[in-house]
Amino acid sequence: MKRRGADTGSGFQEAINRTNEAYERQGRACITRKAIPGKYLIARGESRRGLALPPIDLSSNESQARIDSSDLARLVREHKVTDWRRFVPESKAEPDYGGVLAPDGRAILYDAKTTRRDALDFDNLHAHQITFLERTARFGAVAGFLVEFSKYDEVYFLPIQVLARWRDEKNRRSIPHQFFTEHLVAASPGKGLIIFDYLTAILEQEQRYGCDFSNFSLTLRRKRSK
Repeated sequence: MKRRGADTGSGFQEAINRTNEAYERQGRACITRKAIPGKYLIARGESRRGLALPPIDLSSNESQARIDSSDLARLVREHKVTDWRRFVPESKAEPDYGGVLAPDGRAILYDAKTTRRDALDFDNLHAHQITFLERTARFGAVAGFLVEFSKYDEVYFLPIQVLARWRDEKNRRSIPHQFFTEHLVAASPGKGLIIFDYLTAILEQEQRYGCDFSNFSLTLRRKRSK
């Protein structure tokens, strides 16, 4: 059975969530994942049932009792209703993640994408999200896609300006992995609770090409160290 993107990318999203929590603890950024808007269709006469959670030990020393996100995902799978397709997601333009960067409060918005192939397919990118990210980038936001190449265990931040340049100048419906390795900066493993330091990769890319990526060229190749 072919797994859908929401399933194959859940591990990547969990890594992003944990990394973003570490960024906030360090005072580097406040970035959160947006909930998926939608509604459930309930048959007439059917009672609404919530998700039963296990009892939480309130005697712990933590200031606020919490349930781990992986445990919550497991509970959802175990208690999932039979006809889960009755959940109808609403169309949305905003990407999955959004927040602000320290110290200037600059906005950052991006969607997370994971691929097992040697390329990022445009079919995996939603046109309404691209349009929204282009609009926010024009006002100075950091906007784009955080892309995981699971085959190579690499993560890149693809700025929306670079994606737009590729879309306008190349007659291809995908961006190969080689393009990422030659033009962009892979997120290095982070320290402590940061799984991969994509904010540092974003900063290095902007120092190289400019915040608006006006110095970026599709023909440019990275200089490899000897």
